[in-house]
Amino acid sequence: MILHIRAVEAAEVPKMDIIGKSDPYLKFKISTSSQVWKTKVKNNTDIPVWNEEFHLPITSSMNDKLHIELFDKDDISKDDIISTQDFDAKSFPIGKVIDKWYNFTPAKGVKHGGKVRLVFHLDRHGQTAFIAK
Repeated sequence: MILHIRAVEAAEVPKMDIIGKSDPYLKFKISTSSQVWKTKVKNNTDIPVWNEEFHLPITSSMNDKLHIELFDKDDISKDDIISTQDFDAKSFPIGKVIDKWYNFTPAKGVKHGGKVRLVFHLDRHGQTAFIAK
C-alpha cells in the first residue's frame, strides 16, 4: 500500500520568533520506516502554501502510524516545533481521497498549533495518486 499525501497549505501558524513571522515547514514520519519526508520552508509567513506531494510506503498489516510535525525554521538555533498530528494508517479508507483541514496539537509552550490542509489517498501500488475509486 502507498499513502499519498499532498501538503497543501496552512493557516494561523503562530509566530515563534521575536522578529518577523514563522518560517514553516512540515515533517512526515511513518512508524515502520526510519525515513523522514519534509516540505520546503516557506519564509516569513503564517499562511504557507506548499502544494507538495509525498508517497509513503504502508505495510500490509496497516499498523503504521503517521506522525506529522509543523516546524519553524531557525538559522541561528535549533528549529522550533510548533505542533503535531498523528494518524493511524487504518483510519484512511482505501481508494478514497480525503481533502481536509486539521487543527494540529500545539507543542509544549505553544498557545495554538495552527491549521494544516492535507490531502490523503491510501491505495494499492500502481494506482494513480489522488484519483478516487
